[in-house]
Amino acid sequence: MTDRTPRESISAEECSLSWPDQRRNLILFACCTGLQYLAAPVLYVGITQASLCDRLGSDVTTANLPGTLYFAMTAMPALIAWLSPGISVLKRNVVLCFGSSAMTLGVTALVLASPGSDSIKLWTVILQAGFLGAAMPTAMALLWEIIGRGSSESRRGLALSLAFGVGPMLAVLGSCLQTSLLGGKLFGFDFDGIGYPNSFIILYGVGAPILALSTVLSFFFVVPPVVHEAKREPLSGVVGLLVGLPLMFAAIALLQFANLTNHPLLFRVCGCLTASGATAGFIYHFRSILLQRILLLASLVTILVYLGNMIPSNMNLYSHEALGSSPEKFAGLQNTMRFGVKVIAGFFLGWWLSRTNPRAGILMTSFFLLASQLWAMFVTGPWYLVAFGIFGAGELIGVYSPNYIVSASKPNELRRNLAFVAMLMVPAAPAGYLYGAIVDLSKSQGWSAFGLSSEALGFRLSFLFCAMFIASGITVGWIWLPKQPRRGDVSTVPQ
Repeated sequence: MTDRTPRESISAEECSLSWPDQRRNLILFACCTGLQYLAAPVLYVGITQASLCDRLGSDVTTANLPGTLYFAMTAMPALIAWLSPGISVLKRNVVLCFGSSAMTLGVTALVLASPGSDSIKLWTVILQAGFLGAAMPTAMALLWEIIGRGSSESRRGLALSLAFGVGPMLAVLGSCLQTSLLGGKLFGFDFDGIGYPNSFIILYGVGAPILALSTVLSFFFVVPPVVHEAKREPLSGVVGLLVGLPLMFAAIALLQFANLTNHPLLFRVCGCLTASGATAGFIYHFRSILLQRILLLASLVTILVYLGNMIPSNMNLYSHEALGSSPEKFAGLQNTMRFGVKVIAGFFLGWWLSRTNPRAGILMTSFFLLASQLWAMFVTGPWYLVAFGIFGAGELIGVYSPNYIVSASKPNELRRNLAFVAMLMVPAAPAGYLYGAIVDLSKSQGWSAFGLSSEALGFRLSFLFCAMFIASGITVGWIWLPKQPRRGDVSTVPQ
């Protein structure tokens, strides 16, 4: 799950629904979004899954795989939108997304409670994270479309305040529950936890009924009927997407399999070539957007900065070295810091945007992400945890990048461009593999420097690479992105 607030009005006209029906939709939207935040310890894939994979005996590369697969699967909403474009099935599709996600959380809890091997449990956690990457972004996109069609723009303020103001506070509450289950320190109190594996079983088990409640609430949305139902786009219009998706999954599988074979170089080369093919497919699919100079630059900045979103797993696993204890003991506190600071940053960044320009939002959140990596590189002990708070503020790039692209988009291209923004997480997915591989390579080669162990050095090198990616995005944005993009700019890149 990611923080995204697409500022799109489906129609410029006032909603045809009565005020009671509009109010119902807005309240349901706020409730469904808040429940997702409450289940953040398992829906925000990264920290919790890395701790669990570590417990299940995985290496650092594999511990990053849940986050990698989650980001890769965020391409699926575009495919689902093509397969099921009808307005009349919006509510049904939201119910299916929430319901199936709740079911996978419950299944994961049952597998963790079973006497099966750690290998089976590990791959269940990884695959479940991938499923969430497809289902939850789709659910959020559909929720936005429902309130876009089922409420007037002038009446959405309160719902958005509740959803994205109170929501992160509920995420803090969920993270406190996580600490009480896994153990650790929080607000000066020590929690012993309930021991492994029961702690993770309950954590996933509690997430299931939370999403089940979202499923039930989704039945009560009111979607106004349309005169002309949306039709599926011709196959020729999505050929790039249909080629890119399977190639992307193949690339992840090849890169992961490289760790299990006697010919790792061959599989890595094949994986990189396959990833290049996937990239070419996605570029072809969104070529009309990428031929517009401002949107191309904004996309490049977003991808470079999004590479930083793949680092939380390593930040959690580094707890062994930085904090001297098991990563799971700090997972709850790290999430608490992450979401607690995000609440404050959300208010600050909204004020900042109102007094500056759309580019400032992207740059400020990017600077937060960069600062989190510099902090993680040089600080150990209890103060290391501050890095997670700074990172939480930086995650709001997922709000301010879409805001910039919306500001630069023609009104009749908003929906397509926002679908494109959601897919900008996909090119960032392999970074999780890279960060984990850096640590494992350092350990296997026995590298050491500055008095650091090979593992500690590997983690710090991964933070350095992450910081370099983010700094590159900041540089591109600072130099070439206009502060105030002109809506509907149709200038194109040279061909």
